[in-house]
Amino acid sequence: MRRTEREEEPNIDDMRYDLAEREAMNMGVSEVIQLLLDGFQGLDEMDDIEIRDEWERYFGVDKD
Repeated sequence: MRRTEREEEPNIDDMRYDLAEREAMNMGVSEVIQLLLDGFQGLDEMDDIEIRDEWERYFGVDKD
């Protein structure tokens, strides 16, 4: 569930934030600790097309 509401179409930075927010809301403390210990690839380092595809998968409007 996206917690950030907006009226206009999201840009790539908005999509990155939505995805980060979704992940954060679904993570437990042990997962956060593991990420801090091991590190991770940030969403800012992902290609725009990957961000858009993932955002559409979770937040896009159904095309049916």
